[in-house]
Amino acid sequence: MPESSHKALVCLSGGVDSTAALLRCSRQFARVRAVYVDTAGKDAPEQAGESCEKLGIELTVADAVDVFNKEIRDFSRRVYSRGRTPNPCALCNAKVKLAVPFSMLQTNELLVTGHYAKYESGILKRGSDPSKDQSYFLSLVPRKILDRCCFPLAESMKADAREEVLKEGLPFITRESQDLCFQRGITGIPGNIVNTDGKIIGRHNGLDGYTPGQRKGLGAHSGRKFVIELDPQHNRLIIGDEKNLYSEHCILNNINWLKKPGENRFSCLVQIRYRKPATLSDVTLSEDGWSAEIEFHDPQKAVAPGQVGAMFQADNVLGGGIIDRYEGDLKCLTE
Repeated sequence: MPESSHKALVCLSGGVDSTAALLRCSRQFARVRAVYVDTAGKDAPEQAGESCEKLGIELTVADAVDVFNKEIRDFSRRVYSRGRTPNPCALCNAKVKLAVPFSMLQTNELLVTGHYAKYESGILKRGSDPSKDQSYFLSLVPRKILDRCCFPLAESMKADAREEVLKEGLPFITRESQDLCFQRGITGIPGNIVNTDGKIIGRHNGLDGYTPGQRKGLGAHSGRKFVIELDPQHNRLIIGDEKNLYSEHCILNNINWLKKPGENRFSCLVQIRYRKPATLSDVTLSEDGWSAEIEFHDPQKAVAPGQVGAMFQADNVLGGGIIDRYEGDLKCLTE
């Protein structure tokens, strides 16, 4: 933790993690204020207000409805309409939840969040709690923002942070924060479900209701079937067997570099979803360095265009990008 002479602006959602961060900052910093980033046109949760009042900390509500609708809600809907699966939480960290408070920082004031991640000497690292590490979700956050960030829960286990808040008697929302912000609905146009040979075997309610690897909502078919690919050009949902889910490559675009390697070809660990372990991969950068071809040493299951791909060296985040397309064993369906 920084010295107590520093000032802190704490991002407070009302959940247990940000409340634990607020509590620790109240003990470590000389001056603390809190901000609730409002993305839905509502006041701050009563739990956030009560915690601030008990700790004697001023709470400000930052209006982020317009920027959230533009950068996250509208953008995600466009991505879904193209047959891809965005990651609203990672995008929101980069463009709203950290970006808005960052614009409010005063001189010598640090931006504090309840993320389980570390930022040391300009390097973003995994948090100590392997089950709650959120460095993947921070891989799209620009370096200039991270340079002003402090993560008090970096070395903590989730259970310890929760116990600390309960012991202090501070209220908090019991649901996880990512459940509160963005709920998508199925708004697409119904179309055909086809198998990997292109044969029509059913109907879907809209491609935006599906993602590669999904089993639920496909209807009854012979054997266990999965979503293999979304074909927005023909409004088709392609399903197949589990073996069809595996890909040897993916492409990352719009890479946010936090620690860019000095060479254009290198090996690192690549994580393609939050709950999937990172896998050893060979990386080849484009000429401008803002996109990369990823070749997995072991084929990966359900690689989804639109999701975040984060690159690691050990526990250090090199950067994150958007999975733009992937290559698997699927036949080319053009009919």
